[in-house]
Amino acid sequence: MTEDMTEEISRSWEAELDLHSVCRAAADGSPMPMAAVDSTEHVIRYVNVAFCLLTGKSRHELLGKRFAGIAPCADGCLALLDGVSQTGLADKYTGREHTGTHPLYWSYTMWPVLARDHRQLGIMIQVMEAASLRDDTVAMNEALLLGSLRQHELTEAADLLNTQLQAAIAVRIKTEEALIGSEKLASAGRMAAVLAHEINNPLESVVNLVYLAKTTEGLPTSVHHYLDMAEAELKRVAHITRQTLGFYRESSAPTTFEVVELLDAVVDLLQAKISSTKVIVEKQCDHLLAITAVSGELRQVLSNLLSNSLDAAGEDGRVVLRASAVPAHAGRDKRIRITVSDNGYGIDARTMPEIFEPFFTTKGDIGNGLGLWVCKQIIGKHSGLLQIRSHTQGPRKGTTISVVLPAFCI
Repeated sequence: MTEDMTEEISRSWEAELDLHSVCRAAADGSPMPMAAVDSTEHVIRYVNVAFCLLTGKSRHELLGKRFAGIAPCADGCLALLDGVSQTGLADKYTGREHTGTHPLYWSYTMWPVLARDHRQLGIMIQVMEAASLRDDTVAMNEALLLGSLRQHELTEAADLLNTQLQAAIAVRIKTEEALIGSEKLASAGRMAAVLAHEINNPLESVVNLVYLAKTTEGLPTSVHHYLDMAEAELKRVAHITRQTLGFYRESSAPTTFEVVELLDAVVDLLQAKISSTKVIVEKQCDHLLAITAVSGELRQVLSNLLSNSLDAAGEDGRVVLRASAVPAHAGRDKRIRITVSDNGYGIDARTMPEIFEPFFTTKGDIGNGLGLWVCKQIIGKHSGLLQIRSHTQGPRKGTTISVVLPAFCI
């Protein structure tokens, strides 16, 4: 017979024969108890007659029930089900049912059931009662089998511990790098304070000289205008030096202050970045809203949040700083909510769970991944909450981060 004739006969046979029906008939007529369960909850979706006879239940009573509630040796059987579901490979298991005078052994053979596109639909299970064994040799074999399983479990546990150790080492290395970076920032802060102090002394002299020049009689109008401009710029330099010294000398003790002053200080601090990005920053604050907290730490938090919003909003974007009182209710004292909202590109759902993790950053080499983590630690120290809501598309596109604090944080 030629190869072409063989292929023609095969195609004709497949056309006339429904393979699904053949497989179903083979399973239904098998003398071996067989059942099929889904891959997730191990709920029974199919049983043959032999399985019904083994369990003493009708097909109607079995379908829809969890296999764990029916099968003997359920623990080992379920472990095997999970293994076959995860690996997609057939496997066997022999377990003992602890009933009666003598142990009864059961053997399970399991393999995945696949769809035409190779998706896993479920798991087929074939059950066989091995026999009632009393022999010491079988008991020894069982001990060896369990010992092998235990060894496999210990190996997996050792691999897991090794992975966790490697992760801990990586975190420690990053922590050391962050500490070195923090020390560099601290050194830069000390140097900035020294420079601000040294600049402040001659600056006062220059301001006085400009004032004396402005009081000179007979100055042309244009010269007087130039002196006004010079005086305004000198005042701005003086404000920057005072602000720098204020940051460095600031006390870490809690004080009571108005929230609007905090918002103003944060916007002043980032005014250069606001101007360069052309972002519109809007401030909204309840009248006479006050809080008792460490002002420098809250300013650090809001500065970080505002800086992130400016980066996200981009040129001609919009950022809103809003502070309001949350009335006391359900046994809670008065609280204060400060929100930073932008209309930037938002944070996707995959990134959201990681944004408060240390060393996680979406800014590449320019970010160290510590900003939001530090913010969360500071707000936690003040017994507050840090909440975030973000959308990457639609009319609500953008990110809103809320800082909720007790009116008396410390």
